[in-house]
Amino acid sequence: MTRFAHRYLKIAAVAAIAGAAPMATAEPLPTQHYLTYQVALEAAQAALAKCTAAGMHISVSVMNAQGMELVLIHDQFASLHSGYSAHAKAFTVLSYSYSSGETTTSQITQRITKSPAAIARISGIPGLVLAPGGALIKFGNETVGAIGVGGTPGGVAVGDEECAKAGIEKIADRLH
Repeated sequence: MTRFAHRYLKIAAVAAIAGAAPMATAEPLPTQHYLTYQVALEAAQAALAKCTAAGMHISVSVMNAQGMELVLIHDQFASLHSGYSAHAKAFTVLSYSYSSGETTTSQITQRITKSPAAIARISGIPGLVLAPGGALIKFGNETVGAIGVGGTPGGVAVGDEECAKAGIEKIADRLH
């Protein structure tokens, strides 16, 4: 048998085996839910309305699951740093909730402030704030975003976290 014929038979055998093997089916792409700008704006406006009705002058930040700020709104009398605080709270709960299962900055703060090592770790990361007012926005068990509220004086009946939760309650019918 010639070298060419031998090579041809090898190729034919491989082709026959490959043709007889069952075809692998491609796995479909996963379905991902996401927070739209319109829904984020609605949540922010509801949070702002809750705090405004209580006489608080706040800022609200809403981010998508990737940390992109979709909305940042302010009461016309909000303090200078309330916008930064709102952004940082949304960023903090988004950053620290994936591994811990916590859904608010209050929960994260309670855990981290018990450990000097944890405080040192978080202090070295720019943009994180350990204070109430950040809450995850979840579609079932899937995180689709976060809302942060900044500007209430603390120790009041309606604080940052209550306003953030009011924003999530407003859009709850779209989160399942």
